[in-house]
Amino acid sequence: MLEKNETFGQEQSSRNSEVIHAGIYYPKGSLKAKMCMEGNILLCELCEKHGIGYKKMGKIILATDDVEAKELEKLYERGKGNDIDLKMLSQREMAQLEPNIRGVAAFLSPSTGIVDSHALMRWFLEKARDNGAQVAYRTKVIGIEKVPGGYKVGVEDSSGSFSFMTRVLVNCAGLYSDKVAEMAGINVGEADYQLHWCKGEYFSVSNSKNKLVSRLVYPVPMAISVGVHICFDVGGRMRLGPLFYYVDEMDYKVDDSRRRAFCDSSIMKALPFMECSDLEPEMAGIKARLQGEGQDFRDFVIRHEWDKDLPGFINLIGIDSPGLTGAPAIAKYVSNLVDEVLEN
Repeated sequence: MLEKNETFGQEQSSRNSEVIHAGIYYPKGSLKAKMCMEGNILLCELCEKHGIGYKKMGKIILATDDVEAKELEKLYERGKGNDIDLKMLSQREMAQLEPNIRGVAAFLSPSTGIVDSHALMRWFLEKARDNGAQVAYRTKVIGIEKVPGGYKVGVEDSSGSFSFMTRVLVNCAGLYSDKVAEMAGINVGEADYQLHWCKGEYFSVSNSKNKLVSRLVYPVPMAISVGVHICFDVGGRMRLGPLFYYVDEMDYKVDDSRRRAFCDSSIMKALPFMECSDLEPEMAGIKARLQGEGQDFRDFVIRHEWDKDLPGFINLIGIDSPGLTGAPAIAKYVSNLVDEVLEN
């Protein structure tokens, strides 16, 4: 395993809301829906068995006006169509579950939760090493050449550059996975693999108000994302975010001038107790999306590129949300692709 950073999880895998998604948002039959639903079950089982911090705290998605209520109903039907356990809530039930939030309609997703992403990645790493994997940090891929029987991979580390041979090459380079695909000879424009960086900023709620809500609370989804929402870490710390916008450069600074955008977000209408002064800049993350600004849904790309005359080259591109939730299911899926390569 080659990792250009100093250690694991320095980019998308750690800079996120750490939510275990249920699969509500994704079209039926899509890879995102399949990987999310299977991953939800596998991830919770894995955390339970190996003592990794997680909590199935549930999520409420709510509408704050009649227009949002119509969209909420569509989302509810999509989720039910994916066979997800959801419950439409009455006003009385909303008040019983979360007395401090306000909305005209809402439904509950009991299987949504949160996970300690760092502990999860650490377990994955230890398991990989137990299975014989070697990890090379500060090692960057600089070239891929197709050769008889596989690929010659050129890499660069602190001591210089070298290359090695492999029959199977799995590209799961996250933010740079389109660049790695390009190195292998794929025209990412023609293949529609061009990635777009989308930055999300989080603000924390540091005072006593972070105890006024006990579940994840989401607004009706917006075009670019699921919208600014209430999320927690496994220690119970409340955050609001992410506020997403597309960027061209890698920058993890939180722009405090965007506080007003947070205060004007839909979720704040549902939190009458929250004031703008309660929010403090916390962290930012950048995810790589296949859909650009204003474009429609794009599914994960997880495929063996044999039809591009690249036998043994497996691409994972555009693994944004729900990539964390789907991680165990994605691993099984890729493992099967590798087995098929080795059997032929």
